[in-house]
Amino acid sequence: MAQYEFVLLGAGSDVAYRYVFPALAELEAASLLPRRFRIVAVSRKAWTDVRRRIVDGVKAHRGNIGIGVVKKLLARVRHTSADLTDPHQLKAVIGRLRGPLVLYFGLPPSISETIVDHLHEIRLPPRSRVMLEKPFGQNRQSAKVLNRKLLSFLSERDIFRVDHFLGKQTVQNILGLRFANRVFESAWDRLHVERVEIVWEETHGLEGRAGYYDSAGALKDMIQNHLLQLMCLIAMEPPPDLTADEFRDRKMDLLRDVGSLSKKEMLAHTRRGRYAEGKIHGRRVRGYVNEAGVDSQRRTETFAEIRLCIDNERWRNVPFVLRTGKAMKQDRHELTIFFKPSRLSTFGSSRSVKSNRLRLRLTGDQVGLTLNVNGPGNPLEADPVELNVQLAPEAMSSYASLILDVLQGQSIFFIRNDEAEEAWRIIDPIVAAWKKNLVPLRSYRAGSSGPPALS
Repeated sequence: MAQYEFVLLGAGSDVAYRYVFPALAELEAASLLPRRFRIVAVSRKAWTDVRRRIVDGVKAHRGNIGIGVVKKLLARVRHTSADLTDPHQLKAVIGRLRGPLVLYFGLPPSISETIVDHLHEIRLPPRSRVMLEKPFGQNRQSAKVLNRKLLSFLSERDIFRVDHFLGKQTVQNILGLRFANRVFESAWDRLHVERVEIVWEETHGLEGRAGYYDSAGALKDMIQNHLLQLMCLIAMEPPPDLTADEFRDRKMDLLRDVGSLSKKEMLAHTRRGRYAEGKIHGRRVRGYVNEAGVDSQRRTETFAEIRLCIDNERWRNVPFVLRTGKAMKQDRHELTIFFKPSRLSTFGSSRSVKSNRLRLRLTGDQVGLTLNVNGPGNPLEADPVELNVQLAPEAMSSYASLILDVLQGQSIFFIRNDEAEEAWRIIDPIVAAWKKNLVPLRSYRAGSSGPPALS
């Protein structure tokens, strides 16, 4: 493994506090960081503030890691105070480093794009790599421009676009489930599958993220990246091997086959909502527009659902429902394959026999398969039962896994440039329709199941 210097741009940011520093501490605890690995923490904050954020972040999000490990991690950190939007200050920061570098953009998208402009004029050390957080661009056109700028001074193999869902062990288990079990091979298509639902619903609300979330909303924050990637893993054609190119080629093929929604389809195939005041598990939650930092004139959605169709031989006419929401009744992080009812009439009509369902819970590491068996009271009736398998707990967090992948040059679980652009091609028409209010923004009470469902 090459001796990279890890340059965290935006060391005082929320993503650094919640994810990056805890992940680095996790790698430190597991002795997976190279001996001479150094961290350059760049921010406008003073070192005392950044140091406290590191200690507090590890304590809050990796409570099992002792202070001894945190001290070892802090010994690797060198802090630099700089305004990264100033090209001269950025050049001074980079110029002091020998490299090769891993530049981690822990910054808002608008600032990241400004820094990419500046990096075009700065010569990075050879073999340097960059890690960029989602969202990648604000729409398809801006994603294309950003890709073009990055590729003017880096090769694609050195650009790692982060979607941390792809680092989750439970998400990666989709590959084994699909491609290592013959029992599913012949049933994984439109002849056997009725619909697919991919759901990420949370009980918590905004929680101080107004600065980013209010300008993005649920559609851009979750569906454009995380849920579309989950759909790719569920629906893509089997790659001949699990090399990065083959794997991402198959995902790209799938995205190209996803039809864009017409204006007429928007009302029938999408819905959006925003939570109002309510109660969740007895705790009163203020309405979204009353959260600090929210601009009520933006009409930002906190709930989004879209129904997509994939126009290929395997999935034609099978609806894929992608849904996400905040301040919901319960936490639901799962994807479910709904199979068509049995064609046999042994136990009566198909209506009287429940269809099989395969459910993968994305938190809790559990797979459930609903089957029909003879009823306990009447053996001539079929009753559904769910077989649940508890998967092994994650060996490491998604961020720790992805940082390690970058250090090792493994790009399979990162987003390629064409994927980022194609995902926006699917989402851009929905963003435009919602901006024109073609689909009403419905209010739903915090702690409820969201706005009225699509028919």
